[in-house]
Amino acid sequence: MTITGSYDIVIVGSGVGGLALGYALANKYSVLIIEARPRIVPSKRGLSLQANGLEALQKLDLLERVAPIGVKTSHVAWYEIGGNLLADLDYSILDHPYSYILTLVPSELERVLRDQFSRRGGEIQESTSFREAVLHHDNVRLRVQRNTSSLEYSASIIVGADGENSRVRSGLNLPTQIRECPDHFLFMLARPLDMLQGKARQYFARGKMVGFFPVLGGTYIFYYLPAGRIDDLRARGLDAFKTELANIMPEISDKLDRVTSWDDIAYVAPKRVSVGHWVADRAALLGDAVHALDPSWAQGANMTLQDASVLVDTIEKCFQSGDFSANGLKAYENARRKQTTFIQRQSDRTARLTTTENRFNYWLGKQIIRRTGRNKTLMQAALKASAGLIDHFSLREQLRFII
Repeated sequence: MTITGSYDIVIVGSGVGGLALGYALANKYSVLIIEARPRIVPSKRGLSLQANGLEALQKLDLLERVAPIGVKTSHVAWYEIGGNLLADLDYSILDHPYSYILTLVPSELERVLRDQFSRRGGEIQESTSFREAVLHHDNVRLRVQRNTSSLEYSASIIVGADGENSRVRSGLNLPTQIRECPDHFLFMLARPLDMLQGKARQYFARGKMVGFFPVLGGTYIFYYLPAGRIDDLRARGLDAFKTELANIMPEISDKLDRVTSWDDIAYVAPKRVSVGHWVADRAALLGDAVHALDPSWAQGANMTLQDASVLVDTIEKCFQSGDFSANGLKAYENARRKQTTFIQRQSDRTARLTTTENRFNYWLGKQIIRRTGRNKTLMQAALKASAGLIDHFSLREQLRFII
C-alpha cells in the first residue's frame, strides 16, 4: 500500500489528552491526530479540573485559554440525603496556585483545544479509525480506515489516546486487566442555579449519590446508581426521576426543563483499566487507555493531562537522541505510574464507602466524611490526594481517617 502521508507523531484519539499532547508538540513537529468520530458531539455532562489538571494545563501553556469556559468552585458541601450537612470541603486551604475546581463542559474544552492545535499547524482527520500499527526499523506504519478508504501513514512514534477500549493498546498486545466498575452513572446538564456559584453540593445515602456542580450557563448533575438498575429507573419514567432529584435538592426543581427525554441524559458504565506496560517500541499510551478508573474522584481528565505534560518531555528527548525504543520511552511510564496507581486504588476505596449498599461501609464512609470536615489537617490531606497532588498516604494519615 502506498504511504498516504508521513508525520513525526501520529496520535489516535482527539479527546482532551490527545489534543493537549498534540498542541504541545505541534510547535516543533508535524503531528496528525486521527479520530473515529465525524465531529465533536455536544456533551451532556460536565468535567471537573482539579489542581493537578490545572497545573498540567499551565505547563502545556493552555490554562489561560481554557479558564474562561469554566466555573471556579472552592467548596464542595457533602450532605446526607434527607439529613444534615456532613462536611464542607474547602479547597482554598490547599497550599497550591490552583486551590479550586474548574468545572466545564467537555465538548467546549475539545473545541478550545482543537482550535489551539490547528493554530499551531496540527492536522486532524475525522471519521478515521485505527486498524493496525506495523513496526519498521526507522518508523512505525499505521493502517487506518477513513470512510470507505484504506490509508497508511508513517511516523516516528504513535500515541494511543483512544480511551478505555483502546484499539492501539489491543494492537500492541500489551497485557491488560479490565473490569467494569460496580457503580454506574447518569450525567446531565440543567439550567444554572445561583446558589451553586462557588460552592458545589454532593448528597449521598446508602446506595445513592447525587452531585450538583456549576458550569458556564448551567448546572452539571451526576447521579449514581448500582450496576443493573438503569432499566428499573427508566421504567419509573423521566418525570419520576426528575421528582427524585428535586426531592433531594428542592432548588433544582424548576431548572430541569432542559432534560426533556432520556436522550438528554448520558448513561455511563465506567471501566477500570490497568496495563502492564504503557510503552512499546515507537509507541506510548496515555489516559484511560492505560488507567481508566472509577469516577468517584473525578480524576480521569486530570490524570490524562498530567500524562500529556510528562509525555511531551519524553518524546522531545526521544527526538533529540533518536531513540524511540520502549526503553527510551520508559521514563514517561516511570514518572506517572505510582500516582495513577494510588489514585485508582483510592477511587475504588471511596466508591466502596460512598456509593455502597452495604450498611457498614456506608456508616464508615459517613464517619470518615464527617471527621474530615471537622479536622483541617485531615481535610488538607484528603484534598491533596483527591486533587492529585500526592501519590501516597502515610500510615499515620490512614489511621487518622478511621480512628
